[in-house]
Amino acid sequence: AENGTHPDIIEINAANETHVEDIRDLIDRSRLAPMQGTHKVYIIDEVHQLSSAASSALLKTLEEPPENVIFILATTDPQKLLPTIISRCQRFDFTKIRTDQIQHHLLHIASEENIQMDDEAALMIAQLADGGMRDAESILDQCASYTSDHIASEDIDRIYGLTGVDEKIGMLKDILNHDLPSILNRTKSYEEKGIDLQRYTDGLIEVLKETVVYSSTGKPNLLKLLDEDTAKELSEETDVQSCMHMCEKLIDAKTKFRTSGSAVTCFEVACLAMAVEDSTVYPAEKHACINTEMSMNTKPVKHTQNTEDIEKPAVMASDLEPKPEPVQKTVTVPAEEKAVTEPKKTVSASKKIYRDETITLSAEEILSILVQCDKPSKASDEQMLEKLSDDKKLEDRKYTALLQSTAVGASGTDCLLLIAGAVSAKRINEKKMNRELYFFLKEQRNTDKMLYAVTKEQYKEATELFVKRMKDLPEPMKIEKYQKAEAEKEETPEEKTLKLFGKNNVEVI
Repeated sequence: AENGTHPDIIEINAANETHVEDIRDLIDRSRLAPMQGTHKVYIIDEVHQLSSAASSALLKTLEEPPENVIFILATTDPQKLLPTIISRCQRFDFTKIRTDQIQHHLLHIASEENIQMDDEAALMIAQLADGGMRDAESILDQCASYTSDHIASEDIDRIYGLTGVDEKIGMLKDILNHDLPSILNRTKSYEEKGIDLQRYTDGLIEVLKETVVYSSTGKPNLLKLLDEDTAKELSEETDVQSCMHMCEKLIDAKTKFRTSGSAVTCFEVACLAMAVEDSTVYPAEKHACINTEMSMNTKPVKHTQNTEDIEKPAVMASDLEPKPEPVQKTVTVPAEEKAVTEPKKTVSASKKIYRDETITLSAEEILSILVQCDKPSKASDEQMLEKLSDDKKLEDRKYTALLQSTAVGASGTDCLLLIAGAVSAKRINEKKMNRELYFFLKEQRNTDKMLYAVTKEQYKEATELFVKRMKDLPEPMKIEKYQKAEAEKEETPEEKTLKLFGKNNVEVI
């Protein structure tokens, strides 16, 4: 039996013998007594590929099987079997073999066959096998035939078109640094080397996932692919929201590999899209525009805010409640320093801010928002943001993921969010996304407030400026909220009925 030559154990491949005649022949032979053992065992592999007639013929035998016959039905797709067949069987579901078990078994085989194999190479083969021991042994056999009795991780990379973790980290850093020439050079080299972009993309997603895990927990024992120093370095260069956004982009690109004419081009475009997403830095003067005593329905006249025009507001320093964060970079704002030394002037209270494609708040503008914040509004918004993570609606996930932040200031008209990374802050401040977030919170959370996102560096700079200018703070900013267009206004039941059936066909009572 161990040699696979026992006469009472018969294996049938249903992928080849799918017709009803084959099953009838099997049933006729099953009535014969066993030759050596006490039972005859029929193993039907890929049983889900049997035809309908063959399945019905097998069902009749399964209902009244011979006493000395055991049928073993093997399949990877049990839902394709007839429910009546499944109900007459004892079902055993086999799970994937753990990666570490496959790795240890491969090292044992290599030792028995006098093949030198690195632990890292065995782990890579185990990961490629995806829980299948037979696939792992096939890969090991192929690698042994291509190498000279010493299998290293570099050999597996070369044979299967893979890249190391360092290469994937290098690509992610190029994306974060917006280094387009380096990205193009890397993708070109992947094409020349025949790199498997499906697996390479999976590797990038794994690196991003472990960065998210380390950023969220700070526990190195949860890392499988990265070491602690690398994970810490990546978590300092980006944030959780940015990593999750990049994962979504890569997953979308991966689904298009098969339908696209060129997987390399599809992958290259995805990487370039992620790189340029936050590569353009817009000056604050271009996006923070002030309109004096003008309604929202009138086209605003844009001009840069005069940082010398400041007025002392009636607020206490304790209302601001600045939360000091580690300073990563120092930014000098000459205009604001000039405002400290020169005489102050008065600004009209009807000052309004308008948005272009993206708004980048200066330290002066952050101050003009913070000075009007109050503790009750801040506490209410913090509680609202904490509950957002419990939202399970599929259409809301892109909003709730972005809004997993901290409210550092809030009033009745606005909320200032502290965001860890510049990419996520920019996404929140984009006109289209900011408008969607505004109406999402208004409709789903009954919160009628404008959102402004700042990074740790921007908030740190603003709090330092607040302390420096205790007696010379700017006037509170007048917040102008979004207005729904006519097409977006919700129709009444009467308007919907008239629109559906026509005014001439409906009489309103």
